[in-house]
Amino acid sequence: MKFYPINLNVENKKCVVVGGGKIALEKILGLIEAGAKIEVIAPKFCEEVEELAAQKKINLIREKYSAEKISDGIILIAATNDFKLNQKILSDGREKNFLVNIVDSFDGDFTVPSRIRRGDFLLAISTGGKSPGFSRFVRQMLEKDFDENFAEGVKIISKYRQDVKKILPTFEERIKFWREVLTEEVWEMLKVGKISELEERIQYFADRAESHS
Repeated sequence: MKFYPINLNVENKKCVVVGGGKIALEKILGLIEAGAKIEVIAPKFCEEVEELAAQKKINLIREKYSAEKISDGIILIAATNDFKLNQKILSDGREKNFLVNIVDSFDGDFTVPSRIRRGDFLLAISTGGKSPGFSRFVRQMLEKDFDENFAEGVKIISKYRQDVKKILPTFEERIKFWREVLTEEVWEMLKVGKISELEERIQYFADRAESHS
């Protein structure tokens, strides 16, 4: 199976997690980070999930799962340790037009990649659901190379993006511009935190493009 990679906007959208243990917690934290409205269904919850509810970051339904408990939402995550129950959640969710994820399986509609997030910079690592442990291992190896400088890099490039659109009206021209700007030299700047030099570089290329337009 080949998955189509996508970054999904779930901000202020209802997402449902079935399960109240440590496995569910990991998925819940990712949804919180993305700004989702989260409903969690389980007869009991681990301490960390209870704490998130106390902080009003999630809403808990303290009951056993049944199809009637899910009515609307965009994502449904089956995070229980019961294979048969997870399969029922998958079937129920699809009937109600959810995108369904089953933890530790790729029977569902999507998998959740291991990820490195630095502000608006997001690096996702996936094995198509075949080896979450390997995805996690690669993330751990890469985390030290992607620090907050990459978040700053995104901010700077975003700041200049609209200016470049005004200078270069066609998509092809802008692609060429950013390919000239974003070279290995920029990579080295980000790795050592030379953020001001990155900004100077973009400004130089922008001024040059404007003078030739």
